[in-house]
Amino acid sequence: MSTPSASARAALALVRGALRPVLLAAALTGGVLLAAGCGGPGEEAPLPESSTLPTAAPPDSGGTRPVPTTPDPLVATPPAGATALPAARVDASALPAGLAPLVWTRDDRTVGAYGRGGGCTDARLEVVEQGPERVVLRVVQFSTGPGPCTRELIYPPLEAALEAPLGERPVVLTGVVA
Repeated sequence: MSTPSASARAALALVRGALRPVLLAAALTGGVLLAAGCGGPGEEAPLPESSTLPTAAPPDSGGTRPVPTTPDPLVATPPAGATALPAARVDASALPAGLAPLVWTRDDRTVGAYGRGGGCTDARLEVVEQGPERVVLRVVQFSTGPGPCTRELIYPPLEAALEAPLGERPVVLTGVVA
């Protein structure tokens, strides 16, 4: 048997040197894929019990879901010291979705409503019209800066002063996101 020539030995060493990193990478990739695939195809590892969310009502609840502990911000009550205007006296048909259709009075010339803000937004209450027949209020949500902004929502109580007592006048509550 003859020995390989010097050029053949050099070529063989070059191929072995070039293939070594490729073979190593293939072996590592195969090992990672095998470790990640443990459990068989289509099987998922179970989540810890503390991280699962209930998807059905408890058996003794009669089929109803539990009531959240956080109250709905759109089911509003007036702030302390204020009195809610009867819903029949408030026209909130032009109010954007997501704003509470509640109007209150603090005294005969102060009216209020809830705004919506948070992150890079705030709100104010404007008296648009105050004629003898009605009072028109507008909740304005506006930007306070370019960001970055957080995503929390707050519903601040907003109040405005009227030139004359509200009396029995109805209130039209509108809103705009500026």
